[in-house]
Amino acid sequence: MRESIKMEDYDGFPWKSTRVERTRILPLRWIANWLGSVATDHLLKGVYLDEDSNYGWRYKYHAKMWKYLNKPYEKWGTYYTIDMSAIISKLDQDPDHQELMKRLKDYNEDGIPYWEE
Repeated sequence: MRESIKMEDYDGFPWKSTRVERTRILPLRWIANWLGSVATDHLLKGVYLDEDSNYGWRYKYHAKMWKYLNKPYEKWGTYYTIDMSAIISKLDQDPDHQELMKRLKDYNEDGIPYWEE
């Protein structure tokens, strides 16, 4: 039987993330987190403009806005870190994951099963 996750321990992921707060000054952290979300919007707009391969003034504007608005977030914002080694060790113990890995060994790097080669 699988291990059940208690709802009070659940943070939106099937694993535990660690919250890293860069400053104890609450209003500064709120402003930095808000600026981080605005910077992310500019980053996404710049990525969407990248598809046109037209690096005009709009692309440069969004790149500069992301560069300057993301600095306060990097310095004073809230980050979440995940322990990947714990996730990998948990996956290695999961019988469904082990069965999937056994099935994937039957295929080569192009996705062709070895019996059809």
